[in-house]
Amino acid sequence: MYPRFEMLTYRSSVVIARPADVVFPYLVEPQRQALWSDVPMRQLTDGPLRTGSRLEVTFGKGPLKAVIGLELTEVAPAQRMAWRSFSGPIGWRGSYELTATDPATTSVAQDGELTFHGLWRLVEPIVSGEIRSGEVKELERLKEVVEAG
Repeated sequence: MYPRFEMLTYRSSVVIARPADVVFPYLVEPQRQALWSDVPMRQLTDGPLRTGSRLEVTFGKGPLKAVIGLELTEVAPAQRMAWRSFSGPIGWRGSYELTATDPATTSVAQDGELTFHGLWRLVEPIVSGEIRSGEVKELERLKEVVEAG
């Protein structure tokens, strides 16, 4: 029997004791994003990140490293950031949604879908659990960094 390949999905959320306008820069500014994410972000377009901006992210280590080109499909300050991949061995669509739970507190929800292409399909069963748990851990680190900021 051949392995069955499906889309990998993830969804998680965290509540951060800071207003959305304080949290949002940690999502869209590469220097701040690097404080909490294991996925390095490199801008391909100049200026602040906005709808239509392009960047590259790198997943993995050693021989299991993938560089994925992302285009931001929506940037609504203090509300939402969404993207889709335009290059690389993994198709990725994802978003962050920020919702004020009160004037000083923000809920940050993330969701995404990844589709592995080519030889990367072979490692999907191995890395899928790590990706899902890694996304949850990243949101927890985001909370720690923003609240300590």
